[in-house]
Amino acid sequence: MATSVPAQPLVLGVDLRSGPRYPTGIAVMDAARRCLTVAKVRTDEEIFALVEAYRPRLVAIDAPLGLPEGRDCADPTCACASVGIMREVDRLAAAQGYRPFPALLPSMVKMTLRGIALRETLTEMAHEVVEVYPGMTQDILGIPRKGAGVDGLRRGLKRRGVRGLPRRPISHDELDAVTCALTGWLYLDGLTETMGSGLPAPLVLPDRRLAW
Repeated sequence: MATSVPAQPLVLGVDLRSGPRYPTGIAVMDAARRCLTVAKVRTDEEIFALVEAYRPRLVAIDAPLGLPEGRDCADPTCACASVGIMREVDRLAAAQGYRPFPALLPSMVKMTLRGIALRETLTEMAHEVVEVYPGMTQDILGIPRKGAGVDGLRRGLKRRGVRGLPRRPISHDELDAVTCALTGWLYLDGLTETMGSGLPAPLVLPDRRLAW
């Protein structure tokens, strides 16, 4: 982990999981697409320690960062549950072939609530936060998804200019976090588009009008 703050702007990519039982992938990337840190963490405290150490310009999180429109909570017995478990952006992404998991699918609820809490805390800390979907980025950039094998995903990221990947065996969670960070840099460089309303945080993806 970091011991000092680099001078250049950085992006922190987070491949979030539902809780500390499972490893969350993280990646810190500079403007040259060089990974300064690629690792797995488990707790929110570890994520906030990285934020404090690196002070990233942007945090790009792979997790739903808001509830479906019209929902006040995730309780399936609440009256607000009548509006469903999908956000507008989930429907848009599904209609365009990306098939994200609905934000309040029972298996997704804990991760969604964790993502919302992280977004709220990071925003209070004056960090810009965006939502990203690594599989979407990988499809647009022609990078094999993790389902095709970790080696192919690793090679695909290197073809897209990512540097500094650890030589050790690297997990798909970590490589998806690298993809999150890469998407964050594309966003800062003006090379992304936003899907959905952009509220409470934009879902960003590589600009599909470009010839990648």
